[in-house]
Amino acid sequence: MYANASIISISNDGWDRLRWCRVERCPKLLTVFPVPQHSEYTFRGLHTFWASQLLSACYIWNMPVQVYFSNLNFLHLDHCPMLVHVLPLCLGYWTGLSGLETLEIVYCGDLTEVLIRLSPELQEQDEIKEFRELRRIHLHELPMLQRICGRRIFAPKLETIKIRGCWSLGRLPAIGHNTKPPKVDCEKEWWDNLEWDGLEENHHPSLYEPTHSLYCKAQLPRGTVLR
Repeated sequence: MYANASIISISNDGWDRLRWCRVERCPKLLTVFPVPQHSEYTFRGLHTFWASQLLSACYIWNMPVQVYFSNLNFLHLDHCPMLVHVLPLCLGYWTGLSGLETLEIVYCGDLTEVLIRLSPELQEQDEIKEFRELRRIHLHELPMLQRICGRRIFAPKLETIKIRGCWSLGRLPAIGHNTKPPKVDCEKEWWDNLEWDGLEENHHPSLYEPTHSLYCKAQLPRGTVLR
């Protein structure tokens, strides 16, 4: 675990043996894992990653490389206001993140895409990214976020989704056949503007269980003065 006001980089020693990582209150840290270009790193043992209050960090992993995360189960980011994306990948390469169960990101105002930054050549491709174990998504106050991972993702075990203040995010993951409807806690205005692929793609509003009554904007009487 790191919590250091002066640290600007983290050594790459022992990354292949890393199981749990928590980095917080490092205001000068620019990149958590500075990976050399054209490198291949293994993070197969990494189970939990937590980053908090990294005020200068633009990236968690800085270079588009082949990085393996087959056992990453829990990913949490909060109060990283300059973070642009978490993990860029090599051209055409996709790890699958097959073990990810929980994704939590709050108050990262510059974040545009979470788990992959597509190259210009692949930007328009409509490949479906699979998150076979993903159960929980919590996204809060991410005004620039456009995508979780590419345009279309598939999460057959999805159970709960909590989203507030993510007005640029236009889609939810598709779900599995004959699964219990995931509970979606969100603003009604956001829900009403989502894009859908249809029932045949398991991506239709009737397959989810939205609740947003607490977030509905109450209409004020005419002439009301806000104080």
